[in-house]
Amino acid sequence: MPRITEELEHHAKKQSFRYDKQSQSKLVRQSGKLPEDTVEGIVVQSIGKDFIVKLVSDENVNQIVECVTAGKIISENDNSSMVAVGDRVGAVITKKANDLSTGKIVHVYPRTNCFSRTTVYKQSREDILAANIDRILIFSATADPQYNRRFIDRLLITAELNLVEPAICINKIDLLYDDMLKNDFEVYNNLGIKVFFISALKEKGLEQIKDFIKDGITLLCGASGTGKSTLINRLSGNIIQKVTDISDKTSKGKHTTSATRMLEYESGAKIIDTPGLREFALWGLTKNEVALYFHEFDSLSPHCRYTPCTHTHEPDCAVKDAYENELIDSQRYESYLNIFDSLDE
Repeated sequence: MPRITEELEHHAKKQSFRYDKQSQSKLVRQSGKLPEDTVEGIVVQSIGKDFIVKLVSDENVNQIVECVTAGKIISENDNSSMVAVGDRVGAVITKKANDLSTGKIVHVYPRTNCFSRTTVYKQSREDILAANIDRILIFSATADPQYNRRFIDRLLITAELNLVEPAICINKIDLLYDDMLKNDFEVYNNLGIKVFFISALKEKGLEQIKDFIKDGITLLCGASGTGKSTLINRLSGNIIQKVTDISDKTSKGKHTTSATRMLEYESGAKIIDTPGLREFALWGLTKNEVALYFHEFDSLSPHCRYTPCTHTHEPDCAVKDAYENELIDSQRYESYLNIFDSLDE
């Protein structure tokens, strides 16, 4: 395979989204008979329309196969990414001249859950970052680049929407670690969300991360430059991911990871590592539902004059009153308004 670069990844993703809903529906059918030589596997890497599948059937267990999707595929995913890392799939295997196994994915099994956003391209479609996961580690940094709580809030909502256990990890405490930082995240502790403060570079706080990811599959998700690759390398003891410096020009970081892939450690822990995210548009949520995911509003909403109340402009709104009297975290309320304004009715 050619070396995957950021430019190649961007081109591949643009190509994969060129078809619209109608043309994708022509590729997908809800049911049908599978070829007799179909074998089962798990998608462990994706880049555009190319996938690496790890076979799980007895006679082929752990065999790695390079796959594309077949012309027709049996799947329920007619308005989302047809295949994602973590998907259980059925594939038909062929052989290249150099004896490298290749194949075509003919079936995607129903997902237990997924972690998704609205695609960043023109069509309104669900972009699946990973499927069949147990938890997500939302990864940010104290600085270079500094954490964005509005971004974190969007990921937390998506986790709850898809019944995925979340935790927040703030990296680079070797650059900054003070009471102001800890106080800024106390609101999440109060909501029952685990918050870890670590330095992957200095190997501080890694034991709590190892304990969080020890069972099942964890999605590692965050902005570029936050140190995800350094964490992965420190957890394994090997240089798995290439580490790059922050871009001085943009302070947003460079895309070190250029494909989504599943990494498995000797302990049995599995991490799905994603390219750094620059934006995250929520999928599957309307304006009227947003307040349900800001649980500091739960005890206040029954006291609003109007039901339902958007907590944005109505008179005698208990949530607005709590914000104005500094009884709830101001950044969280402002994050709510930002998300509310970004969504359709």
